[in-house]
Order: sequence, then structure tokens, then C-alpha cells
Amino acid sequence: MNRKIIMNTKKIANKEAAVVENTTSKTLISLKNIRKEYGKNETKVMAVDGVSFNINEGENLALIGANGAGKTTTVEMILGINKPTSGTISYLFSKSGKAEDVKKELGIQFQDSTYPQYISVKKLITFIINAYNIRISTQELNSLIKTFKIKSFYNNPAASLSGGQTQRLNIFLSLIHKPKVVFLDELSTGLDITTRNDFKDFIKQYAIDNKMTIVLISHDVTEILALTDRMILLKKGKVVRDICLKDFKKDPASFQKYLEDNLN
Repeated sequence: MNRKIIMNTKKIANKEAAVVENTTSKTLISLKNIRKEYGKNETKVMAVDGVSFNINEGENLALIGANGAGKTTTVEMILGINKPTSGTISYLFSKSGKAEDVKKELGIQFQDSTYPQYISVKKLITFIINAYNIRISTQELNSLIKTFKIKSFYNNPAASLSGGQTQRLNIFLSLIHKPKVVFLDELSTGLDITTRNDFKDFIKQYAIDNKMTIVLISHDVTEILALTDRMILLKKGKVVRDICLKDFKKDPASFQKYLEDNLN
């Protein structure tokens, strides 16, 4: 799909930010003035404070922020794991709007996952295929298992895997049902350099081939520039930057410097 990207300037939190206006792709998920509060009265903490942005079809998005910036809470609200205190989240890809239909179109790879004791990787994959009613040929399934290097521990208990093995399984399970939007949290954690590079290339092409949109939570500059087109920077629960990454892709060192200057 050919996309036209227009750069303009918008004030966000009293700072200039280049904003992506995607004029051809449709919006899949829209957040409007989302807030999340914890506690009451003097103990009240505002984890997310008036966040608004769109996730657009075919426009991979990086969600960046220091610890406590609100990115995890924001993602949890999008996924329905956590409810906003106020504001609205619209899932424009779903005709029914029902929670079960929305969830089937979302893929989730968390950095930390806990699987039931004694269930094997094979049985876990079979369960996911049945739960999502995934239509996948044996050939395609075997190809994915090979790509994610799962065969060597296919019959092992999922709870017994090493960190790198668990990460490969997590990514595999987030993609297998070909969701509209897939959320990838610190994709490279636990992976060796060769596997990391192979996965970045595969995931980007797999998303294109299956019309998936990626939302990446990461601090890895090479990962962000390889996989995403746009970055939203959160600070203290607010959006402070919403920028196109096209120019930064030509000069990764300048992007590293940009993050260092704006992240904290």
C-alpha cells in the first residue's frame, strides 16, 4: 500500500512536535483524552493524563517512555486489561464492537509471561489455534515453528523454558492468528544478536504480508527504526512527542541523541 505522509507542527505539552498525518490509511484504534488514576484523595496518582492518539492501518508505531511514563498502563487499557478512569478508546476495525471480537484481532507479546505448569509448548500452541479458530495449514505452522526455532523444545513444558526460548514462544503466539494490531514489548529481550536481526526482518515482512500493524514498546534504537514509522513519546502520563521517523532512519545516531535529550 502506498501511503502519503504529511509533516506538520503541533503544540504538545507546550513543545513543538512533528505529527504524522496519514491521509490514506484508515484508523484502527483511536484514543481520546484517556486518563487513569490510582488511589483516592491525597494518595491519588495519575498514571495516564489525557492521552490522545490514533493507531493507523499499516503505520507501525513505537510507544516510548521512561519507567513510570504511562506506556504500559496505556497499552493495558487498549488491550482491555485495565479500564480508563475517563476518556474513550474506539476500535474502528470491529463491526460489532464486542469485547470478544476486538480481542481476537489483537496480538500481545508481553516481556514477561507465565504459563501453566506441565502444559507442553505443543499443547499450548494447539490451544491457541483452537481458541482463536485459526485456519492454518500444517505446512505454514511447521514453517513458523522453524522460523521461531521452537522445534527443539516443542514437547517441553512451557513453564520450563529459558528466557530466550520463552521470548521466541511469546512472539510466535502473538502473531500466529494474524491480528489486526500486534503489541510487541521489548522484542529483543533474551535473544542473541543473530536471532534478533532475523526476527526483525521476518516480523516486518510478516506484518506487511498479513496486513498487520505493529505497536512496539522498546528502548532499542535499531529495533525502533527497523520496525516502526512513527514514535509517540510519553512523559509523566502525557504525550510530549508524536513524530514521523522517516528522516531519523537515515541517521540512527541522531535518533539516539534525540531520545537521550527528550526521554528523561
